[in-house]
Amino acid sequence: MKRNHFYIIFWSLACLAGFRGLSEAVKAPADSLPEVYFSKEISRTKVKAVYDRLNFKPKGQLGVKVHFGEDGNENYIPPALLKDLVTGLKGTFVETNTLYGGSRSDSKTHIATARKHGWGYAPIDILDTGGETAVPYKGKYFNKVYVGKGMAKYGSFLVISHFKGHGGAGFGGALKNLAMGFGSPTGKKAQHSGQYPTINKKCTKCGICPRNCPVGAIGADYVIDRKKCIGCGKCVEICPFEAIDSAPAATKGVAFQEKIAEYAQGVTAGGNFAYINLLMNISAACDCRAGAPAPFMGDVGVLASNDPVALDQASFDLVNKAAGLEDAFKHETGVSGVRALEYAAALGLGKRRYKLVELK
Repeated sequence: MKRNHFYIIFWSLACLAGFRGLSEAVKAPADSLPEVYFSKEISRTKVKAVYDRLNFKPKGQLGVKVHFGEDGNENYIPPALLKDLVTGLKGTFVETNTLYGGSRSDSKTHIATARKHGWGYAPIDILDTGGETAVPYKGKYFNKVYVGKGMAKYGSFLVISHFKGHGGAGFGGALKNLAMGFGSPTGKKAQHSGQYPTINKKCTKCGICPRNCPVGAIGADYVIDRKKCIGCGKCVEICPFEAIDSAPAATKGVAFQEKIAEYAQGVTAGGNFAYINLLMNISAACDCRAGAPAPFMGDVGVLASNDPVALDQASFDLVNKAAGLEDAFKHETGVSGVRALEYAAALGLGKRRYKLVELK
């Protein structure tokens, strides 16, 4: 218990002081580049191989942050890929409940969904089951970040992310997994605040969005009531006709991406983290979407780094190279996710320049 209290106190002080402490790569001299390890082969062996190159030293209990996939989603990371690594490390899968409804909005159904999808070979901990913790933070958007209270039980975290598209952020990788993944529902709402969706002329009044809105903000006239809307973005993700815009034109997704970067910094300050991205089943939508579209391109590989910004930048670059596009996710979602990388680097969360080390 004393260690847990010490962790929370240290974590809070680190945030206030602007301590970056994310990895040896980020703390290295300015002229050095963080290494990103890459394998084109996606297998249990290669997942472990890229991890081993990190020389990551878990301290205390290890939490393995993944996304279990919404019930009905078919694109999430195949759990079997991670089994050897996670069981070998004696890790515990960690997550937080969603802001919107669905199969992962409360701990009981969340764990049931995880087990249904094949994640039951390791312990599962929904971090906000016992409530949330407000951690002081000093940024442009936030003076505190809200995380699951259970986060304090862990001395280290391995963040394993499915790199894919997202209707509001352009793409989701390590940064989004940190920000939304560790953020409690209060934290998720804070990040989404101001991102009010609007229904455009493509709407066919099919009935999907009003039936699925968790707060009943979409009326029979298919107008979104901003007094009720919590900005969770579920309607944007589930609309099959791209008839719902994710934010007012004035923000163009920039504010949302900057909020993600700030929350990622607040979540990780003072902690011991390492990161793996899996570039497979790459669709235009998040794994939160039950009926996510099919992948728009082939698999690219598995990457690992101690620097989350470098990892997401390398993942973004490799996807674009494989797709033959300058910004494959903007091409698919209409939103560029570059601002999250720019802002995260400006905050000191990591570096956009990196050294790619390919494993044969």
